[in-house]
Amino acid sequence: MPPLRDFFSPGRSPVSGRDSAVVSSHALASGAALTVLAEGGNAVDAAVTATFVQCVVEPQSTGIGGDCFALLFKKGSERPIGLNGSGRSPAGLDPMAAQASGGAPLAETSVHAVTIPGAVDGLARLLSEHGTWPLERVLAPAIRFAEDGFVVHARAAEEWGFVTAKLAATPEARDALLKDGRAPAAGEVWRLPALGATLRGIARGGADYFYRGRVARDMAAFLKEKGGYHTPQDFAAHRSETVEPVSVSYRGFDVWQIPPNGQGLTTLLMLNLLERSDLSGLAFDGAERHHLIAEAAYKAFARRDRLIGDPAFSPADVEAFTDKTKAAALGARSASCPGKHAAAPARGDTAFVGVVDREGTAVSLITSLFEGFGSGLYHPGSGVVFHNRGSGFSAEPDHPNALAPAKRALHTIIPGMVSRGGRPVLCLGVTGGAYQPTGQVQLITAMIDHQLDIQDAIDRPRSFPVDGKLQLEPSLMPLAEELARRGHQVSAATRAVGGAHAIAIDHERGTLTGGSDPRKDGAALAL
Repeated sequence: MPPLRDFFSPGRSPVSGRDSAVVSSHALASGAALTVLAEGGNAVDAAVTATFVQCVVEPQSTGIGGDCFALLFKKGSERPIGLNGSGRSPAGLDPMAAQASGGAPLAETSVHAVTIPGAVDGLARLLSEHGTWPLERVLAPAIRFAEDGFVVHARAAEEWGFVTAKLAATPEARDALLKDGRAPAAGEVWRLPALGATLRGIARGGADYFYRGRVARDMAAFLKEKGGYHTPQDFAAHRSETVEPVSVSYRGFDVWQIPPNGQGLTTLLMLNLLERSDLSGLAFDGAERHHLIAEAAYKAFARRDRLIGDPAFSPADVEAFTDKTKAAALGARSASCPGKHAAAPARGDTAFVGVVDREGTAVSLITSLFEGFGSGLYHPGSGVVFHNRGSGFSAEPDHPNALAPAKRALHTIIPGMVSRGGRPVLCLGVTGGAYQPTGQVQLITAMIDHQLDIQDAIDRPRSFPVDGKLQLEPSLMPLAEELARRGHQVSAATRAVGGAHAIAIDHERGTLTGGSDPRKDGAALAL
């Protein structure tokens, strides 16, 4: 049993309950989800409610102009259900012309980086197939926050401020998302009335209101004016997909991920590589543990960047990530700082919700605009900020992740779930772009190998390899010299590395324990 934390030191305690629990990257979303559970809704009702709230109160990180993925572990099932709610590039896209005007790879503010938003359809499908509440009831809190206003929280304000120049670059975004040319300050009240009106339309007309009507025609026309290839038919053709999750065993636990086009296989390969080492015998915040995790990340990201794309175009070699014999062969190779494999900084431009209800159903649900405020393109008629997931396509024409028409890009957002003996024991999500596989591995190994409690595991300082350099959060900088001797180029992280939120399920005690990252604006709540 993990020891109690030092109550003389700053920190958070884990939050425990017996009935249900919720964690998310924003306190208002967590509160909305807990209210749903208290009023009799199930885990899916609560998770979808919270996610729509996040689309309003964390507009820099997520929105209905982005994508979603989910893992759902229902009571009585021995494996989770997966949902891929990511959208495709326009069917009429000309890759060579798009790259000539938008960059190769596509620039984050290019209209060609805007793929069809998948979140609305994914959330509506999750609710209709597994929830109990109607969309109108689920959307009510988000509509209220959009129309009546919400208080901007500290981390959201910081992230909003980081992308002021992007928002100021177009008149539509500048007028709706800045005030006198500045981002809102923490504690300021902000309203998004156009978004509220669109959410009301979705509440009345479902996903069809967003994808197969006037709103879709207007969004397509707006993107076409910006030089895009998007058409109303691209929106009308979008459908989310139920997918079969992929897993590996790690020290007797089954770790579950969404298959490609997501990067979840990277997490599984890292765990296969690390299982060969006795992490439990290492100092948790010591150089050797961070060295081993970094080495695993370099190798796994190199394989991710070479093999993962849209399986509809290039079937994924799943065994290259999940097979333990192949992992052992890869683990025998040296990989110190081999180059640019975790190419993007560990930003928190993603929102996560985890819920476990009184029936034992667990939901891990993640949404994102990719970069902060996505492409920076704001459609004033709908209040939608379009994500820029297409900037994740490869510029190499023969690559599995090459830019092509009607194709899904390599995706960074990955919900996580861990089970044992056919029952879920951990529902988790990590935000921060390419950091997410490493963050999940750091959290899972902290709890399994080091027996840390869920909040302590989230609180501990982090490292992450970016562009061939191992970034360390400030309290880990004393390890820099020792890590350099192991072959790493070390740099200090200038921003908090990602965010993590998780719920541990103790079936023997009949308890649920949640943890939420102090690096974000979130909260863990339980009944």
